[in-house]
Amino acid sequence: MGKHPIQVLTRIVLVCDTGPMPGTPTSPPRPDSGAGDAWEWDVDQEWLDAESLRTLAAEDAAMIGGPDDDGIPVPEFLDDDAFADEELLAMRGPVSGWDVVLLSSIDPGTLSIEGRLAYARRVEAVKALAAAMDAKSLVALAGVDGSDSMTDRHATMEVALVRRVGEGAAASAIATARALHVEFPKFRAALAAGEVSEWHCRVLVSETSHVTDPDTITALQDRLLPKAKRKTPTEFRRLVRAAVADLDAQREAQRVARARAGRCVSVRQLPDGMGYLGVVSDWPTISAMHQVVDARGRALQTARGGAKAVRDGDDDALADACRADAFAASILGTVAEDGSVEFDPADIPVSLTLVMDLPTLRGEADRHALLDGEPIPAGIAREYAGVATTWRRAVTDPVTGHLLDYGRDQYLPDKLRDYVLARDHCREPGCTTRSPKRLQMDHAIPFPDGETSAGNCGGCCNRHHPLKTAGYLDIHDSKADGSATLLTAWGQKISIPPRPRLHDPADHPASDRDSSAPPGADGPPSEPPEPPEPPEARQSSEPAAPLEPPEPPTGLHAEVRPPWRDPDLPPF
Repeated sequence: MGKHPIQVLTRIVLVCDTGPMPGTPTSPPRPDSGAGDAWEWDVDQEWLDAESLRTLAAEDAAMIGGPDDDGIPVPEFLDDDAFADEELLAMRGPVSGWDVVLLSSIDPGTLSIEGRLAYARRVEAVKALAAAMDAKSLVALAGVDGSDSMTDRHATMEVALVRRVGEGAAASAIATARALHVEFPKFRAALAAGEVSEWHCRVLVSETSHVTDPDTITALQDRLLPKAKRKTPTEFRRLVRAAVADLDAQREAQRVARARAGRCVSVRQLPDGMGYLGVVSDWPTISAMHQVVDARGRALQTARGGAKAVRDGDDDALADACRADAFAASILGTVAEDGSVEFDPADIPVSLTLVMDLPTLRGEADRHALLDGEPIPAGIAREYAGVATTWRRAVTDPVTGHLLDYGRDQYLPDKLRDYVLARDHCREPGCTTRSPKRLQMDHAIPFPDGETSAGNCGGCCNRHHPLKTAGYLDIHDSKADGSATLLTAWGQKISIPPRPRLHDPADHPASDRDSSAPPGADGPPSEPPEPPEPPEARQSSEPAAPLEPPEPPTGLHAEVRPPWRDPDLPPF
């Protein structure tokens, strides 16, 4: 087992008129040294490491009992070779930072199953200790008072940048840290001791965020802490809700009213061209909706052949697929005179934004495309492209991939805004806002001192733009490709590179990229280059078969006319 000694400074400065500590290996003092001068002693690193580990072993021996009590041997070093790894793990007392040194010196693969379990328990305790330290750090950064919304948003932004996470995750972590320090100090102590996990603390804070009475919070802490030490986070969540219902019953009606006022419908994109639609309402309504959808799904599954069709490989006959289709029919279908619901997916009017490069559209490459901003495979993208009726050309830089031109219209301020927002989205690092409704065009150098141009303007969401206006962040070195330097009020300096419009050119070899791509330019060109000729117009020694459009996918309806069939339209 290899040693992992504690690294300590190798030079100690003594201000005294006496000699060094007895037994300390040193080098002679400098010739010009005298009494009362600052003496520098070169301390042997190996000796100092050994003494550090010896001191730590003595502290552990005191906790264990030590050989002076019952003659029980204790480690002379933190990772004393006289003891097996499993014995060292078993001797450890309360979790501390020294456990990291011990754990890093042990290969868990060499332990017995009992030893591996002990190693895993110790790792979990160290993770809890690190979470407590993290909470302490967050409170030191963001403070315990979040009443000033602008200051709090700024602190959240700074924490998100330093942790390299989204601002939602940063805000949640700050809220948990504040609650542990102000409202639940016993849970914070238990976390630092490795008795509860970070997940238990997150559950506690999220489920009690609406409780404001200090006496109730204290009662909740005393009741729930013993339970958190022996329950999983999922089990603990139910116990927290039950405790809140018991101890804060007088405010239950107010909480129910607030919760009911928060009814909503949410939507988000999923991988592989899929999406999610969710409804939040009172449970009786949701339960009744699900019963109706389930009944219609069963009827649809029977009409599609039932279990036999599933066994034959018909995925459309799966129960979940039938429920999803029945739910879509309930919203998008029409009710016939006999009460049945008629639903034809081909009649759905839908508008989507599909971004793909020309070689992939033509079938010459298979790079991913973007469907409303989410990556989808090339084959699926060509299916959607087969029913597209309107195309807008976007010219990108072949080296950085950033947007150079966004359409053929005259370059006026309105079009500048469209171009800048399409190029940048929000330039704040980590921000994923894409909706034009939530984006604003920002001047790096404020107007009228700064010009309204592609170089001085950039995209900024409606959350970060007020922070910049209030002076909590600033943009320097803004360029026409969307790159800039972000400087925060706390001194964090972050380089913002150009954002690739579709693909990062570094992900594809130069030979795999379209050789007809235009050269880089400083901002959108005033005269966009002519589009490539349609496939039919290209001359070759051997006539090539015309490129046929892909068949339109089931579920979409449009007049399928590939744009390159019309000489008045660009081929992309």
